[in-house]
Amino acid sequence: MLSLRDLQAGFLRSIATAPASSVLGGVDPALLELVEGRGPLGAVDRLGIYAEMYWARLVDVLHDDFPRVAAFLGSSRFTALACAYLTRHASTRPSVRWVGADFADFLARDGAVEGLPFLADVARLEWTRMAAFDAADAAPWRVESLRAIPPSEWPRLTFHTIPALHVLRVAWPVHELWAADDAQAVATALRPAETVLRVWRDGFTVYHSRMDTVEDAALERLLAGVSFVAMCDRLEAMRPPPEAAREAAALILRWVEDGILAVPPPAEAGGRRWRRR
Repeated sequence: MLSLRDLQAGFLRSIATAPASSVLGGVDPALLELVEGRGPLGAVDRLGIYAEMYWARLVDVLHDDFPRVAAFLGSSRFTALACAYLTRHASTRPSVRWVGADFADFLARDGAVEGLPFLADVARLEWTRMAAFDAADAAPWRVESLRAIPPSEWPRLTFHTIPALHVLRVAWPVHELWAADDAQAVATALRPAETVLRVWRDGFTVYHSRMDTVEDAALERLLAGVSFVAMCDRLEAMRPPPEAAREAAALILRWVEDGILAVPPPAEAGGRRWRRR
């Protein structure tokens, strides 16, 4: 007699190692002996019902996590591709939240679709947006607090970002597909272009925005924990000094308005609403 642990492991192997259509070849023989046939359904048929439910559920999860990829592919093609992905990347965590973790990379390699070369980057954006939605909350800076900082403090300021901020680098301008009323029509004219997107959540809404080279450089320095003056120094390599300082200040204001800068914990900030360096 199998122990409960062995019984559970055998059941999982039987339903999860191959799609329902090929469940006959994946059934654990020891488990098969313990399953009784009833009526017209034999032991394999009864296990097949669970296998079909298991795979259908995971395909549904992928569809929910990557709805725009699914829209480009259509139902039947997406299901076939999802099953191919799950065959190579079986779910290994207790939560289905992580089933699609490798889906974008799979689309870029094993699951590339002819005529849709941007599809992997669409998946990357969808996955990143979901990560932003799931990230921990943080108290954002407010414009009023920014204006209250004395000018003499600005050179030494450093800023925290909220956990829900992500920087996504892709080879296609997939934000254009996202914003289009008719993404299929836009896709026909889309051309590859190195694109950097800022993805974040404000409240319960997730946003993304394309960054130019200046914003990308500035945010990279901010994420590295440098002071405001060091961020300005970086921008001076791209803009004249007075313009670099103005643009750096404008970016800080934009980021505060978007809610991506977080108030540091009181212990870290020395009881103040900004942090010196």
